[in-house]
Amino acid sequence: MILFFLFLTNCQKKTNHSDDSSKKTPPDYSSTANTRPNITIVGSEQKWNDLDDPSEDGWETEVLANRANKQLKKLSDLFFIDGSLKKIITDDFSSYRLSPKNLETLLSKDRLLIQSGEIELNGKKAGSQHLEQELKLVRTQSTSSPEERYVKFKIVGIEVNTDKQTFNTKALFSIKYKTEKKIVQKNAVWAINWKGLNEDTKILDISVNSFRQAIMQNQSPLFTEITESVIGSNSCYKTQLAYGMNHWLTRMPVRAMLNRFGTPGISMGDVNGDGLDDFFLCQEPGLPNRLFIQEKNGQAVESSKEWGIDWIEDSRSSIIADFDNDGDQDLAVACYGMVVIAENVQEKRFEPAAILKTSWSTSSLAAADYDNDGLIDLYVCAYVNEDNGNSIGTDSNEFVYHDAKNGASNTMYKNVTKGIGKISFLDVTGEVGLNVNNSRWSFAASWEDYDNDGDQDLYVANDYGRNNLYNNDKGKFTDLASKTDSEDSASGMSVSWADYDKDGNMDVYISNMFSAAGNRITNQKQFKSSTQQSVRERFRRFARGNTLLRNVNGKFQDASLSAGVNMGRWAWGSNFIDFNNDTLPDLVVANGYLTSKSESGDL
Repeated sequence: MILFFLFLTNCQKKTNHSDDSSKKTPPDYSSTANTRPNITIVGSEQKWNDLDDPSEDGWETEVLANRANKQLKKLSDLFFIDGSLKKIITDDFSSYRLSPKNLETLLSKDRLLIQSGEIELNGKKAGSQHLEQELKLVRTQSTSSPEERYVKFKIVGIEVNTDKQTFNTKALFSIKYKTEKKIVQKNAVWAINWKGLNEDTKILDISVNSFRQAIMQNQSPLFTEITESVIGSNSCYKTQLAYGMNHWLTRMPVRAMLNRFGTPGISMGDVNGDGLDDFFLCQEPGLPNRLFIQEKNGQAVESSKEWGIDWIEDSRSSIIADFDNDGDQDLAVACYGMVVIAENVQEKRFEPAAILKTSWSTSSLAAADYDNDGLIDLYVCAYVNEDNGNSIGTDSNEFVYHDAKNGASNTMYKNVTKGIGKISFLDVTGEVGLNVNNSRWSFAASWEDYDNDGDQDLYVANDYGRNNLYNNDKGKFTDLASKTDSEDSASGMSVSWADYDKDGNMDVYISNMFSAAGNRITNQKQFKSSTQQSVRERFRRFARGNTLLRNVNGKFQDASLSAGVNMGRWAWGSNFIDFNNDTLPDLVVANGYLTSKSESGDL
């Protein structure tokens, strides 16, 4: 994923992405120079600005996007602070309404109201009246502190009319604030026309193409952050966990590429048989793994040492499951170059039972009984092929950003355990056909019987290109992603299944990355103008974001845009949950990056 905002540099020289949520000063990895990938890492804002200068690279559209973003930032401030529009809009500025009069209710349940509406764009515009009304409405209603509110614009499209000295932009608009009794969030798509191609850029007119708002009654949010109240009494919270990953990156013995992503996993299960879920936290190298045992009062006690699993290995992912069918929960942990299986002994401790050799760069685990023999099997995803990350570098002839096939190999392990205390697994990757299309920079995999034939099929989300959908036919697998229209060639980082449309077929959601800069640039004529249109489309697809694939009797239809679920920012993980108990699966998407030091809204 490091290359996502540098791929245009490699392919079409440099671009500007100053409006993206992920735009921060890149971390300084100079202390790990001998292990970092062969790409330019910039350690200071000045150096980054020198590198990222669209005016020097012939990208007029990015220069204009920068100027427009500065004006939109000024406009954002006026939603909560009274001020003048004079320096932001032209004298002949006009707009339609920015919020619809008549709203359609999409959901009204308990305290949550979700509405949408359309604004007629064939009527008469009204100067700055509608914009001023919108600003005044928010300022009048809002009781939020600066920490409780936000206004954001993302310019995702731009076209220039040089003859008229104007340009127009497509911008995603989002605002959230509190009133005396409500929490209000509005999301819309604004078409903004601008006048002036030089420093005097101002807004000429605004029209709203789509609008949706959510209103939560009362001041209490849907979810409350309770991390400290659950684990804060443990000494490891104050001495290590509360610092966050940014702190430890410069202090740990970094040796693998994935360490820089900060993506160790977490798993939950009842390891001591008391009916309460406990959780295991994987850690980076040099930091001990943590097992938290839940107590009846809701707090959790860190017990990894007592349970014998306070390992300091580079742990990426874990699964708590009963691998030997003895009625208690065992533990599988994907570490650097291996998977460790630990047997649960009398629900009091774990003892290592098996070590499974894998590719070095393990990323995640997926468990299921693929052959219906009653034992849980393991699929191990792996990412980079070379330990030092050189296979992602610009000097590598094998690495193709939009269709990479030189990643690490994944592994399928069949559970051949024969009795309690004899946990054993066998590598059957080639035997079952999962060695096909098996080196694609895999981040995550998920099992599901998508064709309703009684066995578990496997979807694999791959970075830098095509995903896999392995169809299971009596224990033998065939990659049918292309034939079922489910490849989703992008930057796959997680997989979630649910029957979201209630038709009896399981649908799949894949988290990728959304890039405002990528959307703007890949739609410009000069972007990769000498390449085939199909390649241009692939790059454009990378910027679009997350994907929802609707399962129609074993074939898939891309419903991402129609369902409005593509923009999940830099989306590392996702899951379907019914958070409001209406029997319909909702989506939660976790996003962000380690460079996000000042913002906490990465969900």
